[in-house]
Parts: sequence; C-alpha cells; structure tokens
Amino acid sequence: MLISFNCSNFRSYKDDFEFSMEATKLRNLRDSNILTVNNLSLLSSSVIYGANASGKSNFIKAIAKMKAIIKNSTNIEKTKFYPHEPFLLNIDTKKSPTKYEIEIVIDEIKYRYGFKINYDATIKEEWLYQKKLKPYAKDILLFNRTKENIELFGDFKDTKVLENKTRKDALFLTVTAEFNNTIAQKIYQWFDKLKIISNLNTTYLEPFAFEKLKDNKYKEKIVNLIKNADVGISDIINKNLSYDEFSRTMGDATNILKTLPTEVQENIKANGITKIETSHMVYDKNQEFVSYEKFDLDFESDGTKKLLALSGPLVNSIVNGYPIIIDELDNSLHIDLIKAIIDMYHDKSVNKNNAQLIFTTHNTSLLDQNIFRRDQIWFVEKDLYGSSDLYSLVEYGKGKARDDLALEKNYNAGKFGAKPSIGKLW
Repeated sequence: MLISFNCSNFRSYKDDFEFSMEATKLRNLRDSNILTVNNLSLLSSSVIYGANASGKSNFIKAIAKMKAIIKNSTNIEKTKFYPHEPFLLNIDTKKSPTKYEIEIVIDEIKYRYGFKINYDATIKEEWLYQKKLKPYAKDILLFNRTKENIELFGDFKDTKVLENKTRKDALFLTVTAEFNNTIAQKIYQWFDKLKIISNLNTTYLEPFAFEKLKDNKYKEKIVNLIKNADVGISDIINKNLSYDEFSRTMGDATNILKTLPTEVQENIKANGITKIETSHMVYDKNQEFVSYEKFDLDFESDGTKKLLALSGPLVNSIVNGYPIIIDELDNSLHIDLIKAIIDMYHDKSVNKNNAQLIFTTHNTSLLDQNIFRRDQIWFVEKDLYGSSDLYSLVEYGKGKARDDLALEKNYNAGKFGAKPSIGKLW
C-alpha cells in the first residue's frame, strides 16, 4: 500500500512536494473510503485536478520515473542512456539532482526509501528506513549512502560484500534485491506490481488484459465488469491463433509484423497471437433473443476498447490488493462508469485486499463529498515562474461544518485555485 510520495526537481516540479494517502481525522466516509492496517489509516483512492499543463501528468510521470530507475538500475546499457528530466526554467536546477522518496506498507511494516540522482545518472544519496506498525515503534535505518560510501545496519549488515559490486550509477537497493536480500526484494517487487497508466492510448495495455482473460481467476471478474458497464457485450472470447492462422485471417501478415519489435515478431511466429472477440445478443423482429453474434475487437468503440484494456489492470489491482495510478481516467469513459470504478475501491466487500486507486481527471462532477473526502482531493497549479505546486483540499479548512461544502461550485468559482485562466482564443 502507498502511504506517500515526494519528489523535487522533476519536469515542472522545482521544489519538494509531498503527496499523501494517509487519512486525516475527517469523520465523513470513514467506513468506506479508509483502509486500516494496524494503527495506520490510509485512503483507498485519491483524485487530482488541475488545468492543462499544470503538472498533473508530471506527478504520475515522477512515480513512473522512480519505478523505471529502480527497475533498470543495474542494466548498464539502459542506465547509460538515463534521461535527466530536471526543472528547466531555473538556471540552478538544470544540473541539480532529482530527489525521489516513497513510503509504502508491506506485510504490516512501513518502509521509507529514497534517493537523489545526478544529471549524469550517478547516485548522490540513497537511504532506506523501516518501522513496524505498532504503537511507539521508531524508524530504523537499514542503510544510508552518500555517493560510494554505504553505511549498513540491521538486516543489511550481511550485504557489505555488495558495496564494491555497486556501480556509482546503480542503486544499492536494486543490487541487493538481485542478490536475494529479503527486504530489498520485497520493495523491488512492490514497484514491479505497481501499475502506472500514463498514456492516453491504452492499446499497450491490451496484451495484459488478454493474458488475464486466459486465467479463470480473472476472466470471470473481467467479463462481469464489462457486462455491467452497459456497453452491450455479453461475453469475451479469447482465441490463440497460430502464425499461419493469423496470416490467413489478416491476409499477408508480413507487413503487419514489420511494425512490431523483433522479439514480438519472433514470439508470434513461435507461439501465435491472442485474438479477442466480443459476443453480442441478437434478437428477432419481436425483440426476442435468438443467438449471439461475435465481433472482432476493432468493431468496438474507442471507449469500449479502453474499458477492456483497463479491465485487466483494474481487476488485477482489486484481486491482489495492488495500487494503480491512471492519468485521465475520464478519457473516453462515461462519468457513471468512472463512478462505478471508484465504487469498487470504496466497497470493502469488493476491495477486500486494500487496493488503492489514484487518478487525474478534469471531470468536476466528482467533486462531491458523498464520493470523496476532502483529504482524497488534490490540486496542481503552476506559479508565475512555471513551477507546479501540489496541494490537498483538506488544507482549505477543518471541522465538521466543511463536510457540507459544495465542492464543484466552489472549484468552478476559482476558490481552490488550480483552474485555467483562458482568454479569447480568436
């Protein structure tokens, strides 16, 4: 579970910001919107608003960047081409390091891990703390690094032999995870399971959804989600086509394959390809059901294809209790469907494993205190110098009286900031 994330000197974020999923003492929606692990109360979802180019997507890209650095840290070929993405509108930040820090819960233990990485991909600092979720427990330092100097404590004392194996542009966490340190592996695997969806084109997610459809553990729930979304689909059929069958279906497949990466081409030739069809009910002139008609996926609307692509990660998140982060969830999806997705995370009979949903949107109808608590609502706004500021709505007041505040009306009136100032376009 995600507790918090903070970052500085990344894209539009010049100064340090902190995003928190820790619940405040607000009383509303506690039974539905709050997840409890021992003495820690976390939010099951958060939503982020802001004008175009304010920094909403950059917030998500910052988390994705931290994940990518951790995943690729020991791969020298990928690390060598690590692109530094600092705040560019200040001469002091262009070659300054970027800081990433995250707090997560794994097996009822809180871990706080972070690092500062230079413009040339070398690691300036790196640290890891743990804290048991018990009253009066204290943070315990597991390792602390300044450039090549690494201090080791607790469960990391036996990793001293790895100090000399850690390149100056490699994270010690990743190195120790590869050499089977239990704690490092848990944190590495947490990032591996974290799903970040930051591209408006969700076709890259379809293979993930198709793979889940092969597993009965997920298929029933994916089909149920699609059926209840009122898009007219009764069932989803996935077929594995051999290369020859694929060629006969698509004509000469050579030109299609040329557009794919080499490893994907070879995989299709060796293992075939998954084809998805949707099943729709057919009626007679008296509106009586008579049969089913199968459609190729390309026949479906963009919204339906996006929903199908998202269904795999969403169901995977709910079933396994993983966090999921989605940029512009409202793109191509009806507001009622978005509310239904949010409801999955707020319904404890569905969200049994403490999954979390974080997303950006422009849809102000979700600014409703019957849906979200004020500590679940975040805004991003740029200052006069082009730097993004991320802040929570809970900062705008405390006390029970404000639980009745008309959020959408006040946001549209500009009282919370984070709105575009648009003049005449012509």
